[in-house]
Amino acid sequence: RENTRNNIVIKCGISREKVEEYINEYVVTLAHKNGYSYVAMLRHLSQKSGIDFDLLKQAHDRPENFEKSLYDDVVTTLTKLKENNILGIYSEGWDDYQLNKLKLSGIYKFFDRDKIIISRKKLSSELVDKMGNAIVVDDWIEVIDYLKNFPTITPIWLNLLDSKNNKTAKTIYSLSELINEIN
Repeated sequence: RENTRNNIVIKCGISREKVEEYINEYVVTLAHKNGYSYVAMLRHLSQKSGIDFDLLKQAHDRPENFEKSLYDDVVTTLTKLKENNILGIYSEGWDDYQLNKLKLSGIYKFFDRDKIIISRKKLSSELVDKMGNAIVVDDWIEVIDYLKNFPTITPIWLNLLDSKNNKTAKTIYSLSELINEIN
């Protein structure tokens, strides 16, 4: 988010304060965080700032913005895991934005297309059932607590914030720890 907003400031000649103001105006209109659409946000920003939508989208969708946002161990870990495993995505949000982030960051190639599940409401039993037998890594404890109710799912909490661990699910503190857990 920081990378895309900074690039909009630089490429479009708008102040950071205005970018934040206009984006916040958009965000407060949402009934829930999963209603966020980056295209709708950019349209709002275009309308409020008078900057051409296509120019804003180009500034937003620069691969460097997304590549820089990856943790250092992501590509190495996905490369190792892909050697012996089928990798999927279980994500909440709009398909276009989530897929766009994966592609622009360069990690889309690691995931099996038929194992990508993106929904505006991922905590649904129908979506979990679509995964079949799976290990699911998530950084939201609420998701882990929900997934513990499904016998076909092995949830792993990726805690990137502190040293707490989950009492009933495996906890890891970096993505690279998955290599030992899964292989």
